[in-house]
Amino acid sequence: MVNKERLAETFKFLVEIDSVSKEESTISGEIKKILESMGAETYVDSAGDKIGGNTGNLIARFKGKTLAPPLLLNAHMDTVEPGKGVTAVFSDGVFTSDGTTILGADDKSAIAILLETMTILQENDLPFGQIEIVLTVCEEIGLLGAKHLCPGKRDKCHFTGKQGYC
Repeated sequence: MVNKERLAETFKFLVEIDSVSKEESTISGEIKKILESMGAETYVDSAGDKIGGNTGNLIARFKGKTLAPPLLLNAHMDTVEPGKGVTAVFSDGVFTSDGTTILGADDKSAIAILLETMTILQENDLPFGQIEIVLTVCEEIGLLGAKHLCPGKRDKCHFTGKQGYC
């Protein structure tokens, strides 16, 4: 069952981290810590070097508990401007920004949902196949992270999921 309070807290935490395109290192680091604390193997590729950003794409793998087919899940970490100094406001069940910036729900809402999903699977000891999570950089300015996913490091980025959700 989705823990709405936890999901809202995660979302608020994520949207208040500055992460405009080419400046996603802080949010990537925070998400990486969360994923690793959940048992994921993580890797940050060198796409940032190729596109002039301060970090690359974040890839995480959760070993499955069953022989179910692997699944790839994707979201992006960057936001558009004005996206620095976001203050999330929660009122009447709805999040907004304080009006001076964007909120950044695109795509931090998806990241919050992915984290909540993995938490639910783990805390309820539910069976799942391998899950690969790919969080790209610079989506908002032309899918640059996706275009440079794992340059020269195919050994670290051999995705096994034949199906996925973006």
